[in-house]
Amino acid sequence: MRVFIRSGEGLISIDVDQSTKISDLTEESLFWGGQALRSEMTVGEYGISEYSTLEALDALLGGKKKKKKKAYTTPKKKAHKKKKVKLAVLNLYKVDKSSKVTRTRRVCEKCGPGTFMAKHANRHYCGKCHATVLNKA
Repeated sequence: MRVFIRSGEGLISIDVDQSTKISDLTEESLFWGGQALRSEMTVGEYGISEYSTLEALDALLGGKKKKKKKAYTTPKKKAHKKKKVKLAVLNLYKVDKSSKVTRTRRVCEKCGPGTFMAKHANRHYCGKCHATVLNKA
């Protein structure tokens, strides 16, 4: 009787009889009817009929051990949160009793008026042009 074997290379037809062992057909593992065929059994024991198609599959690599998750010793750094200050512009100017407006912060010499410098412990810093002026101690 004629049986077909479908593999990666294509479809192959083989003439077999009921006493042919599965191991004599190919070196690859064979599947028929949704089940794997054991190599020591015969075609007749499985009830394979004429013009049946057997699937030949190569052995797959796998079963590799999973990589362990790293245990970090130092805690994660927290991201900086910007502080929202209501009416922050009022801290930049001061109004006298005589209605005279004065600036409370230093103005950047490179950028001009309207660009204030940040006041740190030992320096003034412009965020726009990155100019730094150190305080005299």
